[in-house]
Amino acid sequence: MTKLSTAINSKLSSTMIEKLERQKICTVVQFIDEDSENLIKFTGLLLKDILEIKQNIFKQFGGVIKNTFELLEIEQNNIVPTNLSSLDNLLEGGLYYGQIYEICGISSSGKTQLCFAIATNIALSANNIVRYIDTKRDFCGSRIEQILLKKNCSKQVIDEVMDRIKVCCVYSIHQLFKVLYWLIDSLKEEDVGCRTRIVIIDSLPGVIFKSSKDKKITITLNHLANVCHYIAKEYYLSIVTVNLIAEWSSAIQEGPCTCSKKNCNARPTLGKYWLHIPNTRLLLEKIGVENRKLSIWNSFQLEANLACTLTISDCGILFP
Repeated sequence: MTKLSTAINSKLSSTMIEKLERQKICTVVQFIDEDSENLIKFTGLLLKDILEIKQNIFKQFGGVIKNTFELLEIEQNNIVPTNLSSLDNLLEGGLYYGQIYEICGISSSGKTQLCFAIATNIALSANNIVRYIDTKRDFCGSRIEQILLKKNCSKQVIDEVMDRIKVCCVYSIHQLFKVLYWLIDSLKEEDVGCRTRIVIIDSLPGVIFKSSKDKKITITLNHLANVCHYIAKEYYLSIVTVNLIAEWSSAIQEGPCTCSKKNCNARPTLGKYWLHIPNTRLLLEKIGVENRKLSIWNSFQLEANLACTLTISDCGILFP
């Protein structure tokens, strides 16, 4: 908690602070909670001075009050459509700010290709910046260019889109945290007219299991969840993570399976703690060489088990 200081109000002198500390009133919260009549006795200040100091504390450290209409407007203005029609229908309009989305699937199921398509479509808008954190070292700029060429984009548009997709490679969880904290500082300086709308982390299992010991994984995941939720809510953007799935035997299952399939033992590989961190988890499944099924595995706000089919081609992601 923030300690009382002379910077809060000129009437709150060092002498006044010492008097308050002797009464065990050392922080701004304790000052606010204390009865004003007692504060007058402890400091010798007038009531209007006490109220002025409390008002300054509220302005400096209190939250901003918004009514429901303001919150609704903020939400509506910060929904980012992926422009993948069936996916946007599943997500009821697109990616919502303050939300963590997770794309799960087995290896080579098309998770990264889906991320490429989402990143490309969002970056096509001149006002949108995409932050792509690559932990597998397989981000492919030529694939983005190929998708844009199939959309008949000019070289100038392709260059602009590529410039708005900011790619950063990380090799450990420590580097990932370093990038995320650097990102917090960068987001503060962004122009409102052109700002980051989505952060993609592709993918998490590699850096988590590579750098963390078993006993520390939960601590690491808790730290990561807190940082991601803070960034998403504070800067009105969405975060998309990529996760693998694994098969667990009945003897070591880490929680109830949320998959729609009967007798399915599939679990996200980050374990029991991470099960309920993403607001919405999507499951990507192979149904042939190019075709995939994309379904809502579980979600706090969307109906589970809704699904659509998609095709991975030279054009990127295609929906029937």
